[in-house]
Amino acid sequence: MLEARRWPGRQPAPVASETVRTLLSAVLTLVSIVAIVVAVPSLWVKERLVDSEGFVATASAAAKNQEVKDYLAEQIGQQAASRVGIPAASLVIEPIAKGYTNGPQFESDFVDVVSQQHSYLFDEPKPGTENSTMELDITEMVNRVISQSGASGRVAGPILIPLADGGTGLEAGRYHQVGQQIVRLAYGSLVVAVIAGLLALLVARRRGTVLAWLGLGLVLGGATAWVVGVLIADRAKQEASAADASGRAVTDVIIDGAVGNLQDTALVVGAVGAGVVVVGILARLIFGGRSARA
Repeated sequence: MLEARRWPGRQPAPVASETVRTLLSAVLTLVSIVAIVVAVPSLWVKERLVDSEGFVATASAAAKNQEVKDYLAEQIGQQAASRVGIPAASLVIEPIAKGYTNGPQFESDFVDVVSQQHSYLFDEPKPGTENSTMELDITEMVNRVISQSGASGRVAGPILIPLADGGTGLEAGRYHQVGQQIVRLAYGSLVVAVIAGLLALLVARRRGTVLAWLGLGLVLGGATAWVVGVLIADRAKQEASAADASGRAVTDVIIDGAVGNLQDTALVVGAVGAGVVVVGILARLIFGGRSARA
C-alpha cells in the first residue's frame, strides 16, 4: 500500500520535465531571434561603415561613377588652372583633369580622399574642429594634374571642397560615439544570438522546429537590414542636403552605394534564413518522433 501511494506521485515528473524543456527552449529561441534581428544590420554597419577599411571599400565604389568623376574633374581642373600661372591654362588643364579622373590612378587617389571622410565622421574631433564643415582635400589630385600638364612646382594646399555647410549634422566627429555604441551592440547581439540559439537547440524536444524558427529569425534580420538601409539613406541625404548641388551629387552616390551593399547583404541573409527554415522543416518531418523522445 505504501508503494502504491508513492508511485502515482512520481508519474507527473517526466511530463513536468518535458514541459520545462519546451518552455525554456521557446524562450531561448525567442531571445535568439530578437538578437539575430538586431545583429544583422548592426554587424553590417560595424563592418562597412564604422571600421575604416570597410568604409573605404564601400565608399570607394563611387570612384567608378561618371558623375563623381565629372564633378571632381571640374573642381581639380579649376584649382589647377588657377595655380599654374599660365595664360589660358584652363584650355590645357581641364582636358588633362578629365583624362586623369577617367584613368586608373584616380581610383587609388579617391581611396585616400574617402578615408578622410571616415576620419572626419568617426574619429573624436580635435579641439576647435567640432563645428567645422565637411570637406574633401584634393591637393594631391591637383598636384598630379599639374604634373601631367608639364608645369613645374607643387601646390602646398590644402585645397578643400566643401560637401556640407555647418549645422547639417555632418560636423567633425558626428558619429564618434554612435560608432562605438554600434560596435558594442553588434558584438553583444551576435554573442547572445549564438549562445541562445545553441542552448535552444540543446534543450529542445523538437530541434527541427527550433531550427526552422531560427531560420525565420535570419529572414527577419535580413528584412530589418533592408529597412535600415532605406532609413540610413534618407537620414544621410537629409544631413547632406545643405551642400551645393554638385557636392551633394557626390555624397548621394556614396550613400546609394553603401545602402545598395547593405541591401545585397540583406538578401543573402534572407536567402540563407529561408534555407535554414526548409532544413528545419525537413528535419522535423523526418526526425520529429525521435526528437520528441530525446
